Amino acid sequence: MTRRAAPSASLPAAPEPVQAKTLKRKQFSSTGDVHILGDVTITTQLIVGGDLLIDGDLIAEEVFCLGKLTVTGDIQVQSLYIGQTLDAGGNIDVEFLVKTGCSAEWMARVLELDQRKLKTEDNFIDLLVHPAILARHAQSELPGGSGDIQGLGYLSCADLDCQGNLQLDDDLDAAEVQFVGGHLAASSVYVSGDCNCQGEVFSETDIVTGGSLFAGEIVCQGNLAAGSIGSQGDISAWGSIRAKGEISSLFGEIHAGRWIASGATLYAAKYIKAGESVIGEKGIHCGKDYGIFAGSTLPRSAWATQGLISADSKPRLILSGEFVEGKKLRHIDALEKKRDKELDWEIARRVKREMLAE
Repeated sequence: MTRRAAPSASLPAAPEPVQAKTLKRKQFSSTGDVHILGDVTITTQLIVGGDLLIDGDLIAEEVFCLGKLTVTGDIQVQSLYIGQTLDAGGNIDVEFLVKTGCSAEWMARVLELDQRKLKTEDNFIDLLVHPAILARHAQSELPGGSGDIQGLGYLSCADLDCQGNLQLDDDLDAAEVQFVGGHLAASSVYVSGDCNCQGEVFSETDIVTGGSLFAGEIVCQGNLAAGSIGSQGDISAWGSIRAKGEISSLFGEIHAGRWIASGATLYAAKYIKAGESVIGEKGIHCGKDYGIFAGSTLPRSAWATQGLISADSKPRLILSGEFVEGKKLRHIDALEKKRDKELDWEIARRVKREMLAE
């Protein structure tokens, strides 16, 4: 077992952790650790160089926490900057940016640009974090923090930049997911713009992105819809897979319990499988030693209408389903409007939507 190096004797002792029952101020800063036993309400900036533990709710304009931020209740802020991990026992509402994995230098630079000019001999890092706390961060098993986000509620924000894993018990609702360095898991995923995840994207229900969706792998226990879809590995959905642009699995297969439809090209390095139809308006391509399965949940007599395969030219390696020329993405959309049967996960989703509307 490797022993961690002892702090340099020249470093001053770390400050005692700040402890209080509640915290309600215009602004608050500490270069060390902070533990608040109740709610925290800060009108402007909350700046903590060490770890911040709040046994209650957090309300602030901007939060800078270079260590680990733990909030047992809800978080409601305009911007949230975290050096290491974020753990929330409730919901996370952020009006603008959520960013984890921030370095001390980056955070100090943001604060310097936002605030006053310092004297030549001063440094904003000294105002942000105590040297002993900074040394402790540097000696952690994961230098700079893993950047994970874990929440027992939902996460709602404009932009998201998460250097680690993102795991939510409820929904993710974002304008844009700039980056997730690990895996993303949520009850449902709704992104107005692009979503970029280096690991697996997993949803217990639907995944919907207005822009492009890129991930190492995609697993959706509902319907998957995006502007375009790209994955290093498999793309899998219990329901349908729909994209106005291309759908591409570079090294895996594309598998839908119901149908797959693209307004552009459809490509998989391995199999393309659908319980109903497969449409790629500008071409369908699979691995040369694999094939295309359509209509696998339907009787053969229904292949021409519900289990069809359509593209600008007949694809090679059709293993099931019937090729029908000239069908478009809008053909599938029209069939969906006529469908009068709800799937298991859609019932729960509809009930939840109706409850929120009341």
